[in-house]
Amino acid sequence: MVNKRKWGIWVAVLLVIAFFTSMYYYAELGNNSYTSVTMFIYVEKKEHYIGPGHLKMWVIGSNSSDSSQNKLKYKVMIKDSRIYNLLEEGKEYFVTLEGVKKKNQSEYTYTFGQLGIPGGTQLTGEGIIE
Repeated sequence: MVNKRKWGIWVAVLLVIAFFTSMYYYAELGNNSYTSVTMFIYVEKKEHYIGPGHLKMWVIGSNSSDSSQNKLKYKVMIKDSRIYNLLEEGKEYFVTLEGVKKKNQSEYTYTFGQLGIPGGTQLTGEGIIE
C-alpha cells in the first residue's frame, strides 16, 4: 500500500512539472506573431556585417508589382551564404517570405521560405555525386 502511495505521489509531481513546463512554452511561443508573403521581390540592396565570431547577411527589397510611391520595403535576413552569393542587386525574384515578430519587437524579421528566378527551372531533391 505504501509503495502504491509513493508511486502515486511521484506521478502527481511529474504531471505538475509537465503542466507548468508546457504552460511556460505555450506562453513564450504564444506571444509571437507569424506572417507569410508571396511576391516578386526587386532586390534594391544587398548588405552584410562581419562581427567577431558571426556573420549577418540580408537584402532589402520591395514588391516589384507595387507601383505606389510609398512601397513597403522588406529586410530579409539570410542564413546561408550560398543564397546570399546567388542574389544580385537590381534583379527580380519570385519569393515566399516568412516573418516572425516576437513580443518585444516592433517589426517582423523576414527570412526566405522559397526563392525562385522568374522563368527559371526549379529542381528539388538531392543530386547524386559519383
